[in-house]
Amino acid sequence: MNFKNILFFCFFFSTLPFAFCQNEENDPDALSNKTFRERLVFNIGGGVTFGTVTNIQLLPQVGYRITPRLTSGVGGNFIYFRDNRFSTNNQFLVYGGNVFTRYALSPELFAQVEYQALAYGGEVGHYGLIGGGYMAGGGVFISGYYLFLYPSSNNIYGAPYVIRIGFAF
Repeated sequence: MNFKNILFFCFFFSTLPFAFCQNEENDPDALSNKTFRERLVFNIGGGVTFGTVTNIQLLPQVGYRITPRLTSGVGGNFIYFRDNRFSTNNQFLVYGGNVFTRYALSPELFAQVEYQALAYGGEVGHYGLIGGGYMAGGGVFISGYYLFLYPSSNNIYGAPYVIRIGFAF
C-alpha cells in the first residue's frame, strides 16, 4: 500500500465520526451534561495463540464518546511473537499504535473499524480491521475482526481474522 492510500485511509476514518454527530437517534443532549472525563471510555483487550506460532497481545485503548452510540479513540499495541516453524528461533516484540471508531448497534452489540501501524523486524506494517463484538455485563467483551489491509509479507496475525477478549470501563 502506498503512502497516498494510507493518508486517505487515515483521513476517511478520522472524519467518519463527525458524519454521525449531527444525526443521532437517541437523546442528543444525553452527553451534553457530561464532562470530558465522563465521556472517556477505556478498553483493555488482547488475545493469545500458542503452538507453533505464539502470539500474545495487549491492546489498551482510550476512546471519547462523541454521541451516546459513537466512540472514537487511540490505543497502543504490544505483542510478543514467536514462530517455531523455522530452524532459527524467530521471536520478537511488536509495538505500535491504532486509531478506532466504534458504533453501538445495541447495548450489547457494536461495530468497529480500526487502523494499526505496527513496528517489527525493522519494518512497519499497516493493518486495517473491520468487525464487531458483543459486550456482556460488567464491561467484558469479545470481538472478531477481518483484516482488509495487511502487509503482503510478515503478517503477524497469520490469518485474515482476529479475535479479541477484553474489558471496557
